[in-house]
Amino acid sequence: MLQEEQTVSFQPLYDTFVPWYIRLFHFFLALMILLALIRSARILWSLRTQRISAKQSDCFSHLRSQDFWEHLYVRTRSLKSLSHLTVLVSLLSLLWSLADDLTQVATQKTAGMGALAGGLADTLRTFSSGIVISVFLFCVAVLCERLIRIRKLGVALKQSEKDSITTGG
Repeated sequence: MLQEEQTVSFQPLYDTFVPWYIRLFHFFLALMILLALIRSARILWSLRTQRISAKQSDCFSHLRSQDFWEHLYVRTRSLKSLSHLTVLVSLLSLLWSLADDLTQVATQKTAGMGALAGGLADTLRTFSSGIVISVFLFCVAVLCERLIRIRKLGVALKQSEKDSITTGG
């Protein structure tokens, strides 16, 4: 009699265990993305408000003051600080995961290269996701800083044109 062919399923037979600090790190990365989007939206909203008020009247001179621009630059510097913090937390996560992987290799008697390579791959994947988010945060900060600088120069140019017209120069 012929035996029936059995198909092999490609579903993994194990559940992946994700340590609590890796879950916390992923939550941290999601929080950093959310903060970057909120802060950049607030910066863009401030620039839009400044532009609209400059078109309507000159009674909003406080929006052209140095304090207004300094406040926007502080917001962009905070985005850069978040980028630096993300790099440091990524390094901390990398070191913690490496220590955990090496501890498992030292305590298990049958640790093959496959287990070590898999652990290192998971560790590097987590670290690289942190670096990608950090680069994203830094790019958002540089973009916002550039937009602020362009808008500030535009306002200064309009003000100098207005001053030259009123003085007859």
